[in-house]
Amino acid sequence: MNVLNGICLWMIIGIMAAAGTHCLARRYPALGRIFGRHFMPYGEKTISGEGCAGNMRDSRREDRAAVKRKNGLTVLLILYGLIAIRSIGFGSIPGGFNQDGAMGAVDALALANYGTDRFGSWLPAHFQAWGYGQMSVLLSYLTVPFIWLWGLNSVTARLPMLLASIAGAWALYGLIRDIFGRRTGTLALLCAAIAPWHFMQSRWALDCNLFPHMFLLGLFFLNKGLQRSRYLYGSMVFFALCMYAYGVSFYMVPVFLSAACIALLLARKISWRQVLLCAAVYFGISWPIYGTMLINFMGWETVTLPFTTMAYFPDSMRSGDIVFFTEQPLAQLWSNARTLWRQVFLQKPDLLWNAIDDFGTLYQCSMPLVLGGAGITIQRAVKGEGAQRISCVLLLIYWGAALLTGLFINNVNVNRINIIFYCHIAFASIAVYTIIKEWKHLAAVFAAVYGLLLVLFLNQYFTDWAQRMETAFFADFIEAVEYAGDLEADYYYITPDSQSDGSWWVSQILTMYAVKMDAAYFQGRTDVFRGAEISYENRYHFYHAVGELIQDNANIVYVVRGDRIGDYEPARFARRQFGNYYVVVPWQYVR
Repeated sequence: MNVLNGICLWMIIGIMAAAGTHCLARRYPALGRIFGRHFMPYGEKTISGEGCAGNMRDSRREDRAAVKRKNGLTVLLILYGLIAIRSIGFGSIPGGFNQDGAMGAVDALALANYGTDRFGSWLPAHFQAWGYGQMSVLLSYLTVPFIWLWGLNSVTARLPMLLASIAGAWALYGLIRDIFGRRTGTLALLCAAIAPWHFMQSRWALDCNLFPHMFLLGLFFLNKGLQRSRYLYGSMVFFALCMYAYGVSFYMVPVFLSAACIALLLARKISWRQVLLCAAVYFGISWPIYGTMLINFMGWETVTLPFTTMAYFPDSMRSGDIVFFTEQPLAQLWSNARTLWRQVFLQKPDLLWNAIDDFGTLYQCSMPLVLGGAGITIQRAVKGEGAQRISCVLLLIYWGAALLTGLFINNVNVNRINIIFYCHIAFASIAVYTIIKEWKHLAAVFAAVYGLLLVLFLNQYFTDWAQRMETAFFADFIEAVEYAGDLEADYYYITPDSQSDGSWWVSQILTMYAVKMDAAYFQGRTDVFRGAEISYENRYHFYHAVGELIQDNANIVYVVRGDRIGDYEPARFARRQFGNYYVVVPWQYVR
């Protein structure tokens, strides 16, 4: 793949060089006569002002209604393809479940049943999660309706992310269409449909991956609000929801909104009255999460209101993720800049579930297009006309705020800097359309390059990568616990060696997800769960059973890792294998 990626990269650079030469030849007839034989479309011998005028007259004769219908059909086909490829094996690939996603699903189940998280906090503005690190709540709240309809499973837990991803792609289409035209918007939708980052994050449930979709919806309506003011206030709803989607939004959204406000006021696109109304909508929705952050910064007590809880988290360690709170901020800032360059622009290997090494987030050959599109956007922001100019300014403010976020957050990975990728998809689509508009025959080269890369990406995703992900997402462990839970034993001893040796907290949350644990049972408000009336603390144990705890005359089920199966003699226990894990049951209690 390294060789192929190198070939594709040089093909893209060659395409951009050919289009640039063609542009120069079109603008300067003398160059056109020199290079025309090599850089003109088939059948075009010379370039002249008369020829350009003729082309313009021909384009005006097109049936605009027919073109609009054709473009609309193309958009629907792309959207159908986007949804179709994301629906293949949905819920089963990736296999297993990520521990953070499992935690969000368990809290969503508690919200669906009781209006609390699993610890009993009433409608929390922010989840306690692991204690030392908290979790955003928006994805769990969006999961609740699907749990009400179909119960908790891998499909219902992941479905909100898929729908949000579709909405984000549609918002990208609408935004780029409104700024650069329908055809560029259509290309932006196509780029999102085939982008590895967009595809991969849409198929598993991680709270932070909601952030870019909410932001794009906000930016789409903000740009639309420059023509119709009512959309301005709608945009604030989505920007406010960003604050509940990912903690990184506190370093991104206020910076973006402040800069955008200044730019729009200077351009006289909005009034101070509109600014105040937008602020009222934004803070009217987001003040509970801001209140939660203030409570934890000041060390105040938890505040419980009839409609939300703003909790204090005494064990939080998240401040260590921010450059301003490190011991050597300048050195950390330089480290952050290098990491941002490596992860975003060079697309170096990241965590397995965030990107496939051979393809990166947006394919390894795409960065010249991203930078070219950024250059075009800058040019339009400086020399563009009317509405397009200020819209390009907004797009660049978005890019700048995303880059600053990458500098503020220590050692970003793909999901921590996920806010930037929609912007890069937009830039790439702008560059591609500009090139195709300059020399339409190059569209076939783009189709060949990215069509091949898409096929190779999907092949690896659904085969080799899918197999590796079953281990990374604890598929064997979850399957073993699900089987053990169906046995309805009196006591469970479950290995703490899931994510790593001794990570009992991961085993606990994966178990709660696998058995769909009732929050009231976990909290101790009831002792009845899955065929037994034994308290949670007495029934579930997340440590190794040793010595007298290994009994063959009690209704005990053991979930053990393969390296400890020798402690359970086949003569005394039935042992059922699930990959590297075993469910062990005394023979007399086998069903």
